[in-house]
Amino acid sequence: MGKYFVDEVKCGFEGGGMACGPVDENIIAAVKVTDGSRSFWLTNVEVAGIPSFYLSEDAIFDRLADACEDDDSLEYLDQCIINSFEGIKLGEYGDIYKSIKQNEGNPAVSLIRYIILLTRCSMEEEDGVKALAKGKFVDEIEIPASDVER
Repeated sequence: MGKYFVDEVKCGFEGGGMACGPVDENIIAAVKVTDGSRSFWLTNVEVAGIPSFYLSEDAIFDRLADACEDDDSLEYLDQCIINSFEGIKLGEYGDIYKSIKQNEGNPAVSLIRYIILLTRCSMEEEDGVKALAKGKFVDEIEIPASDVER
């Protein structure tokens, strides 16, 4: 656990479809981070308002956006799902913010708050939210509260 430098930021949608009626697109937000000597991707996929977090060495944004269905990709994605990150419990947004309050001072708080902001921002705000952290240490920037944090 340490300072998180944001190398790359991606945000987009996985196509909706039909399942007993129209299904909304899933929102995908991904952040490539360097923490000392390691580099990783933290990705959030929001389905019907419920977040699912992934931690991976490889970029999985395109796999998720293309709704891949090959067995190798699905197996890799299953291995990348996480329910906590550096002591912060991940689940529904309310549970995440409860855990954040219990982990004040944890450098991972800024990263989690940032990826949630990226996930929840409007399309008009997306470019600004991306630029907010790209090429910076996430704990050194002012991260506005997302709609679910407010």
